Order: sequence, then structure tokens, then C-alpha cells
Amino acid sequence: MKKRLRKKLRLREFQELGFLTDFDLNTTFTHEAEHTFWNKLIAFVESQGLEIGGGLNSFYVVRTGRGTATEADREFLMAWLHQQPEVSNVKVWPLDDAWHGPFAWL
Repeated sequence: MKKRLRKKLRLREFQELGFLTDFDLNTTFTHEAEHTFWNKLIAFVESQGLEIGGGLNSFYVVRTGRGTATEADREFLMAWLHQQPEVSNVKVWPLDDAWHGPFAWL
């Protein structure tokens, strides 16, 4: 396979990694408090050069633009989520192929 096609398909040396994150949100929130939490989470994620996509309590994290998430990104997000009093049961999955991995359908 030619290099140009590998790049277009994000294969081999152009592979991009991401990770899935699951957690439970305290259900005693008011709508306003929940909105504040999500704004805080999105601001934190974007400040790290990452993007999230998916559902509310389960989302996939990738690097903004072209690039790959790192183990340090995983650990940093997991630590941040553990510090939030509104969050429990945090699970940050291992890095996997963001385009062709098991969670690519998200």
C-alpha cells in the first residue's frame, strides 16, 4: 500500500489513537449544575488539545486535528475526573485505534 493511501486511511505510521471514557454523574444535580459540569469538562478537554464525542456519560477522546492521544492524556483526564465531586465510577479504557478500533463506530 502506498504511503499516500496509508496516510489517507490513517494506517501504520499514520495511525491515530484515542480512548473511551465512562463514568456516572451524580443524579441529584439540577439542570444548571449539570450544564456547568459539562462546560467545565469540555473546557478542560479542549485546553489539553483533545476533543470528545459520543454520549453523555460515555465518550471517546481523540487529539484535536491530526494526531494521537497519549497515555499521559489518558492519565491526566482520569485524574481530573476523579477530582470532580459530581463524578463516580470512572473508567478510562486503554488507547486503541481511533479510526479502525473496536470503538470506531461511536
